[in-house]
Amino acid sequence: MKVKIDVDTKTFVRLLLVVSGFMAVVFLAWKLLPVLLILAVSFFLAIALNKPVSSLARRLPGHSRVLATALSYIVFVVVLGLFFSLVVPVLINQTVTFINSLPGYIQQLSGSHGVVSDIINRYHLQREVDAFVSGMQQQVGVYAQGIGSNLVAGLSTLVTGFVAVVTVLVMTFLMLIEGPRWQEQLWQTYSDQRLLQHHQELIHRMYRVVTGYVNGQVLVAAIAGCLASCVIFVLSFFFPIPTAAILPLGVVAFLASLVPLVGPTIGAAIILTVLVFNGVGAALIYLVYFIIYAQIEANIVQPTIQSRTVEMSALTIIVAVIAGIVLFGLLGGILAIPIAGCIRVLALDFIDERQKERMRHHKLPRTT
Repeated sequence: MKVKIDVDTKTFVRLLLVVSGFMAVVFLAWKLLPVLLILAVSFFLAIALNKPVSSLARRLPGHSRVLATALSYIVFVVVLGLFFSLVVPVLINQTVTFINSLPGYIQQLSGSHGVVSDIINRYHLQREVDAFVSGMQQQVGVYAQGIGSNLVAGLSTLVTGFVAVVTVLVMTFLMLIEGPRWQEQLWQTYSDQRLLQHHQELIHRMYRVVTGYVNGQVLVAAIAGCLASCVIFVLSFFFPIPTAAILPLGVVAFLASLVPLVGPTIGAAIILTVLVFNGVGAALIYLVYFIIYAQIEANIVQPTIQSRTVEMSALTIIVAVIAGIVLFGLLGGILAIPIAGCIRVLALDFIDERQKERMRHHKLPRTT
């Protein structure tokens, strides 16, 4: 049985235009992805900073929002400068120590009496180990010879990252200053008072989701960073851990914990890499601590802090974070939960409005 579908030319042209427009928008968004990411980061950072900036502006003479934003940025730049001055030299020193000590450390393990030495002797792996150590020493030499080109490449990457950070800070600054005026102009375009109140309430709910998530995640990361610093500080009494590395490693744990799920594991891997070359026992003890704390954070700390802000199930959060990391990397993992929370607010509002419309439709009197 053949079915014939008649589609007029006007409908076909409309469908073709809609499909073409959708593909054009997707293509344009893909091409402008770096710019859109910068806009998204600036927007969420402005939302997160809006509350403290507004609170500070109310306490300043003249209620100057520009002055409040400028003071907040001065504090931020000072903290950022202290961070780089403390963390970067230690990380460079530990990296150089790691590269220089790795061949000797492997050779020491293979020559000592222990489990590693027994495995090497039993399976006649001494030649392979010597070849690996020799290769590592050659790689260190090549790295030292090419440090000039590596420095140029590193400076290029650093400049690109610095430009991106400055762009985000400038756009966030402008959003913080001009945001209230944009919002006021937007509300003035409404003629329906009921629709205006509804959209204001909707925006306020999404604003609470984003600020609540940011504040909660910063608190979770601060707890992780402080505990990591305390553990490393205690370990420094029993192992030759440089005192100057305690605070930077705590900052690494703090920054890594800002990324849900995978962030703490990445931070722990970095800390363990530093600790293992200052004492294998210190690395093992920290590994045991991290495994225990990761369970406590995942089951007690994180749910307790975030349950009252984002109001999403654990499965939804995991799916959102994984999708964000796969699509946009670590930055996507950071923004995934607040974006998912805002989508949830919109979806619940849509369902609620449809139910109200259906109830109003049923209550209408029937005409005879």
